[in-house]
Amino acid sequence: MMSSPRRTHDAPPLRTMMRGGVARLTLDRPAAGNAISPPLAQAICTAVEDIELDERVHLVVLQAAGKRFCVGTETHGEWERQHDWVAAIARLTVPVVAAIQGDAIAEGCELALACDLRLMSERARLQMPQVSEGRLPSHGATQRLPRLVGRMRALDLLLTGRQVSASEADAIGLAARVFDDKTFGDGVDRFVSELADKGPIALRYAKEAVRQGLDLTLDQGIRLEEDLYVLLQTTADRAEGVRAFLEKRRPKYHGS
Repeated sequence: MMSSPRRTHDAPPLRTMMRGGVARLTLDRPAAGNAISPPLAQAICTAVEDIELDERVHLVVLQAAGKRFCVGTETHGEWERQHDWVAAIARLTVPVVAAIQGDAIAEGCELALACDLRLMSERARLQMPQVSEGRLPSHGATQRLPRLVGRMRALDLLLTGRQVSASEADAIGLAARVFDDKTFGDGVDRFVSELADKGPIALRYAKEAVRQGLDLTLDQGIRLEEDLYVLLQTTADRAEGVRAFLEKRRPKYHGS
């Protein structure tokens, strides 16, 4: 995956960059609050397909240009099913980090919820106003939100449509980290760098164990964990991790 060429008037407003095993997807419609348009939705789905086929990608960062993360969609219609950008992000097998520098509203919040980890600026807010507007969330929020914060808190946020500050998101488990607005970019970079240094297969297996385990009984989940543990033991990365520990150096993982 290479950096996108300079954007032309008709090019999809998504910037992609790959460096050090990290693929960064940047929503680049700041004047429109990064609202999702059909071309942007299609671009996200295409980027996800490319990432899944690229063995060099160990981690994905979803971020946005401008002051807002994503304020929803420009229009609602059948195109949302034809190019379901939220489902595409949720299906990624590598960990996905959302860098939420500003407001994530409606479908923009659903997009953030589909990511595995949410890093928020202290000025960012989350909001699900669809019920207040006489409609329902249609990209998984009614299912993901209660799994993250519990039934009562999820209903509170969905039924009232109220805004959630970064500090509250941190308190109820919606944010993995909250950074000062002035140092947000540096905080995200440090966090992502720490993850990118870890074994890529172990990262992917850890995500698989947690994601699939939520739909299993405890005993079934533990068996899944054991199976993935055994698989990991057969990899070159696992052997490299042991050697690096014994030699007191940083491991050099290759994802194999």
